[in-house]
Amino acid sequence: MSNATCNTSWSSANKDLATLLEYESPKDPTIAPKDRETSVQHLSLLYVRYIQILRKLESAYDQMVHPQKRRLLREVLIATIGRLLEIKHKMVELELTDFHNFDDVLLDLKLTPDDLRIPIPHFYVEEREKTHKELRLLMDSLNAKPVNFGEDLPAFPPLTVSEAIRVIQINERARQGRMRAKYMRDIKLQAQREKELDHNEEEMEVNSAAVQIQRIYRGYKAREQFKKLLQEELRFLDMTLTTPDPKHNPVTEAEANRDRRKIVQNQHEDEYQQALVNTKEKILKVEGPDMKESLQDSFRQWYMEYKRKNNKFPDFPPEKIWQEPAFNFDALQGEMPVLPTDEKAQPQETGRKKSAGKKEDKKKDAKKAPAKPGKKGGKEPDEDPNQFKFDNSEFLTTITKETNLYEEAWAKKDERDNLVQKHDQDIVKNDKRREVQTEVKAQVMEILKEELQNLRMAVDREKGGKGKKGKKGKKGKGKKGKKGGKGKGKKGKKDKDLTANRTMESLVEELIKEGILQKYPITNAREFITETNVAVPTVLDPKDKEKEKTAPSPIVYPNLADVLRVFTEYSVLPLGILDALSVGNISSVLLCGLKGSGKTHLLRTLATHLSATVFNITPSNTVGHYTGKSATTRMLHMVFKVARAHPPAIIYLDNAETIFMKKVPKDDTSDPKRIKKDLTKFMKGLKPVDRVMVVGCSSKPWDAEQKAFLPIWAKILPVPCPSYAERWKSWQTFVREKGVATEDLNLGMLARISQGLTVGQIRLAVDRALTARRLKLIRHRPLATPELLEQVLDMMPFSKDEDKPLWDFYEKTPMMKKRTVLLTPAEDDGKKKDKKKPGTAGKKKK
Repeated sequence: MSNATCNTSWSSANKDLATLLEYESPKDPTIAPKDRETSVQHLSLLYVRYIQILRKLESAYDQMVHPQKRRLLREVLIATIGRLLEIKHKMVELELTDFHNFDDVLLDLKLTPDDLRIPIPHFYVEEREKTHKELRLLMDSLNAKPVNFGEDLPAFPPLTVSEAIRVIQINERARQGRMRAKYMRDIKLQAQREKELDHNEEEMEVNSAAVQIQRIYRGYKAREQFKKLLQEELRFLDMTLTTPDPKHNPVTEAEANRDRRKIVQNQHEDEYQQALVNTKEKILKVEGPDMKESLQDSFRQWYMEYKRKNNKFPDFPPEKIWQEPAFNFDALQGEMPVLPTDEKAQPQETGRKKSAGKKEDKKKDAKKAPAKPGKKGGKEPDEDPNQFKFDNSEFLTTITKETNLYEEAWAKKDERDNLVQKHDQDIVKNDKRREVQTEVKAQVMEILKEELQNLRMAVDREKGGKGKKGKKGKKGKGKKGKKGGKGKGKKGKKDKDLTANRTMESLVEELIKEGILQKYPITNAREFITETNVAVPTVLDPKDKEKEKTAPSPIVYPNLADVLRVFTEYSVLPLGILDALSVGNISSVLLCGLKGSGKTHLLRTLATHLSATVFNITPSNTVGHYTGKSATTRMLHMVFKVARAHPPAIIYLDNAETIFMKKVPKDDTSDPKRIKKDLTKFMKGLKPVDRVMVVGCSSKPWDAEQKAFLPIWAKILPVPCPSYAERWKSWQTFVREKGVATEDLNLGMLARISQGLTVGQIRLAVDRALTARRLKLIRHRPLATPELLEQVLDMMPFSKDEDKPLWDFYEKTPMMKKRTVLLTPAEDDGKKKDKKKPGTAGKKKK
C-alpha cells in the first residue's frame, strides 16, 4: 500500500463517518426509529457500515508512515471500535441474541458475506511486542509447558495386541493373494504370446493393429487438447484456482511491502520523537525568557490598574481561569476575572440547612413530577414509553471531534513537498510552543502569587500600624455534628492479599514452574476456516418442522463465521486497547461445542492477536499441585493477581462442566470441584479495567448443575458443526496443506458424506489418508476420492443429529429464555392471565 492509497482510504472513511453521523442523529424526529423492529433495522445498517469503515481505517493506520497522522487516525480508529461495540450490545439488548441475520442489509448495500469479517488491528500485537518478548524469554529459560488446549486425537488410535495381529494377518493374506494373481496372470500372458507366434501374421492383421493404435493415440491427444482448452477458458473466466508463481505472488509481494513500510514507520517515529525533544529545548531556550518577562509585565500592570481603580490589591485569579490557554491579563483592563456561571462555587451550608434544602427540593420535585396515569388527576406522558431511545455515546463525540480536526488540518493540506511523509515541523513548533507556555505560566504564576501576597501583607501591616490593635476574637468552637462520622458509611472489607510479602517476579516464576502460566502456538484468525452457507435459513430450526408451525424457535443458528465475528467483538477488540473499553462489561465467555468443533482454535486466535498471557487452571493440569483448601485459594489468588498485573490475560478452563457437576465420574482423579467456590468469587471481582478474561471450553455443558454453572458466564457461545460450504473448504484446505492437488477430487461428494463431522474429524481423516509413505507415492499414484471416503467410513459411527443436545442446552440459557418470552405472541400471554385465579395474583411463593 502506497502513501497515496493510505491517504485516500482515510479520506474515504472520514466521508463515510460524516454521513453516518448525520444518519445516527437525524434532524427530523419523524425519521428516527420508534419501535423495536425499525430500531433493529436501523442498528443493523449502522453495524454493517461501521465494519466497512473499520476495515478502511485499520488498513490505513497499519501502513501509514506519517507519525502525526497516525496519532489522529488512532483516536478515530479506537472511537470507531467503541461505537461498533456499543451498537452490537444495543442490538443484543433489543433482540436478545448474540447472532443476527444481515442478509437484507448486505443485499441493499451490494456487499458479500465476507465483508462482515471484522479486522483485528495489528497494533494490538505491535504495542506489546517488547513486553511479550521478555515474558517469552523468561518462560523459555524456565522450560514453561506448552498449553494443552483440549485433548488432541491421535492420527491412528492405539491398537490392542489381538487387533494388531488381525491387521497383520489381513495384510499378509492380501499380499499373498496379489502375488498368486500376478503369477497366474503372467502364465496366461506367456501362453497367449506363444499361441500368437505359432500362427502366421497376415498383412490385414498388421494394418488393423496400426489403425487401432492410431485411433487410441488420436483419442488421447484430443482429450489432452480438450483439457488444455478447458483450463485456459476457466482461467480466462477466473473460475479456477491456479497455483501462483512464488516469484510473482501478489500476497508475498504485499507482505514484503508491508515489512518495508514498517521499517520506514519506525524510522519516522524515532525522528519525530527526537524532533519533539529538540524543538522544546530550543523554544524554551530562545522564547522562554521573553514569555516569562511578558507575563510578569502584564500581571503587574493588571494589579496596579486594579489598585488604581479599587484602591486595593486584587485577589489572585483562580487556577481554572489562568490555566486556560487563551487567558491574558492585558484583556482584563484592570478588572477581576470572573468564573463562568455554571462553575461558581456555591457557599457551603450547615448540615441542618442542607437537609432542609434537600427536603424542600424533594417536595418541589414531587409537585413538578407528573402523576401516574392510573391515579386521579394524572395525565399520560406525551412520549411513548415503548419508543426506542439511543443512549448518549462519548465515542460519537470523539468521532465528530476527530473528523473535524482531520478536515481542518489534513484534508486540504498541500503535501507535495513531503512525499516521504515525515513529520510536519510547523505543527511540532506550535504544539511545543503551547506546551512551553503552559509550563512557563505555571512556574511564573507561583512566583507572582507569592509577590502579590507579599504586597497585600505589606499594605495590611501599614494599615494595622496606624489603627488601634483590635482584640482578637475568640475562636468559636463549632459543635461537631454527631452524624458527621457516620455519613461516610462503613468501608467494605477488602480482600486480604495472601502474597503481600512476595514480589511479582517470584509469583510469575512460581506459576511457570508449576505449569499454570504456559506458552501457546501462534495461530492467525485467517486459519480458522469459515464460509457462509447462504442456502440455509438461520432464523428458524429447519429440522423441527412441527415446532416451526406452532411457534418460532428462539435460536438463531450461526455458522462458524458468525461465531468468529461475535467472539472477536466480545473478547479481542475490548481487551486489546490499553485504555480498556468498558462496553458490555464482559469478563467471561463459555465456548460450548462438540470435540473438534474449533473451540481450541478460537482460544489460540484470541491469545495470538492480543499477545496475551495465558493461565491454564484446568483441574487436570493442576492435579497434584496446591492440594488443600488454603493452597487452592492461594493458587487462584496468585493467578488472578498476576493476570491483572500482566494484561491482557486469559484464564483458560477446559472441561468447565466438570467443576459444576453434581457427581464427578469415578475415573476422574483431578477433583475438579475443589476450585468451584473460589473461582466463582474471583470471577465476580473482574472489571473491564483489569483486561482479564476467563474463557471456558465445554463439550458437554448439559452435564453441569445449571443453577450454579450458567450465572458465572457473561456470554455463552455455541460452536456448531460446519455447514456444507465449510466442510467443502475444510477438505480442500487440509489436503492442500499436505502439498497435494485437489483438482481431481470430488470435494462435493466428500462434503456431503461428512455431514455431522466436525472440522477436527475432517482433519483427522486427511492425516490418516495422507501418511508420510503415501505422500512419497503421490507422483506415481495421485490421490483419489475413495481413499478419503474410506477414512471417513472407518471412523466411529456418527449421527447427523449429534449436536442436538447442544442446541437443547443453548435454548435453556437465560438469554434464550428471555428471547422465547419476547417472541411469544401477546394472545398467548392474555390466555395465561385469564386462567389464573383472581385471589392468587398478589401472593408470593414462599
